[in-house]
Amino acid sequence: MDPSYRIARLSQDGQRLIDVASRDLSARVPACPEWSNGDLLSHMGMVWSAVAAQVAQTAAAPIRSKELPKQSPQEALTQVVTVLSEADPKTQLWTWGADQTVGFYIRRAHLETAIHRVDAEQAAKDPTPVPAADGIDGVDELFAEVLAGRERTLPSGSLHLHQTDGDGEFMLRAVNGSISVTHEHAKGDAAIRASGEELFLCAWGRRTLDGLQIFGDAEVAAQWMALSP
Repeated sequence: MDPSYRIARLSQDGQRLIDVASRDLSARVPACPEWSNGDLLSHMGMVWSAVAAQVAQTAAAPIRSKELPKQSPQEALTQVVTVLSEADPKTQLWTWGADQTVGFYIRRAHLETAIHRVDAEQAAKDPTPVPAADGIDGVDELFAEVLAGRERTLPSGSLHLHQTDGDGEFMLRAVNGSISVTHEHAKGDAAIRASGEELFLCAWGRRTLDGLQIFGDAEVAAQWMALSP
C-alpha cells in the first residue's frame, strides 16, 4: 500500500476521531469499556506524539513517554502527519516489529488510527465505512505483526478468511506455538466469508461474528477472532 495513501488516511481518520470523540468526552468506548472518549483522545495523542518523535529522531531505541512533548490530540495529529509526510519510508530506525524502517510506523499509525476512529464512532453511534483495502491490511497486520511473539494460547484448529469484496484470503494456523499466516485459498477447520471491513472489525474485536457466513467449526472461528489485544 502506498505510503502517501496511508498518511492521507491517517490524517482523515485522525481528524474524524477527534471531531467525533470531542462531542462527548465522557461517553464510554464499547470495545474498551474502561475508557471514555477523553481517555481515547489522550491515548491517541500519546500514540501520534510517540510515532512523530521516533521517526523525527530516527531513534535507535524506543523513546520514553516522559520524553514526549506536551501536546493536544490535534497538535499531535498535525505533527505526526507532517513528520511522516517528510520522512523517507525506507529510513532505518528502531521499531518493535520485524520491519525496521519508517514504513513500519506509517502503517502502524494508519491502522491504529483507523480502528480507534471506529471506537469513537461506536461510542457516538455514528459509523462511517472502513475502506476494504484498509480492513484487509489491518487483518494482515494483526495476525502477522501485532500478535507475533505475544504469549497467548492459540486455537488448535485452522481458520480460513475469505474477503467477499476483494481478493484478500488468509489461512491462519498455530505452528509450534506461533501464528502462521499464509495468503491462499485452502480448507481450514473453520472459514469466515465477509467484507474487508467486517473481517477487520471482527479480528480487532469491534464487532461479533453474528450475521457473517461461517463454515466448519464455529468455535475455532470464535477463538481466532478473540485473539485481538
